[in-house]
Amino acid sequence: MKPFIGVTCGFSGEDAMIFNHLRATYTKEIKRAGGIPVILPLEIHSEDAEEYVSKLDGILFTGGGDISPHLFDEDPIKELGGFISIRDVTEFELMKAAQKLGVPVFGICRGCQVINVVLGGTLYQDIPKQLPDAIGHSPRNTAHYEPFHKITIEPGDSRISRVIKKQSIMTNSFHHQSVKQLAPGLRVTAKTSDGIIEAYEGTDPGWYVHSVQFHPETMSERHPEFREFFTEFVNACRDWAKNRK
Repeated sequence: MKPFIGVTCGFSGEDAMIFNHLRATYTKEIKRAGGIPVILPLEIHSEDAEEYVSKLDGILFTGGGDISPHLFDEDPIKELGGFISIRDVTEFELMKAAQKLGVPVFGICRGCQVINVVLGGTLYQDIPKQLPDAIGHSPRNTAHYEPFHKITIEPGDSRISRVIKKQSIMTNSFHHQSVKQLAPGLRVTAKTSDGIIEAYEGTDPGWYVHSVQFHPETMSERHPEFREFFTEFVNACRDWAKNRK
């Protein structure tokens, strides 16, 4: 059985001409891992979110722009980038429904931040401003498949340690925001040398929650070991779908 996995999308355009927008690498990796990707529209209202999620076996929260700091009770700093409220609302409602129903979730970059904020965490609005001693995390003129910095896996058993099978790995990096205060019910599983959280997972064994701050979907073609993130997630979605029936 192939699990149906919802994939959130971003946007292009503005005002009345906003388009659902998604890099094809996300759906390609879900299909390669044995899942059936279902692209979720940009605007999903709270009254419909649970209906959507109840039809899915998992949700991939994808990368994208900044999250409104009002969602974690902060005023914006000057270095905050642009955000779009309809995407914030859609993804927050989907995540709340996934939590309620126990549907597996995997977060990539922005998705990592969305999951953390919904569960009660906070973010650095701009790493260079708020952590001036941090290493580079958002290079310019660098290909998305290019390894940029090293992440170190935390000791002990974790989802990322089972995927990577070594203590550290070079990853790509395209973010100026990141997890600040980790939400209750989550634990850190990888960091960069400056302490930025690069991966975390849920502590509830009955609910699959896994997030990474980098982009395995654009690394996987040239660095096949990154495909294992999607294999693990799709397998978890398949197992959950079997057990709920």
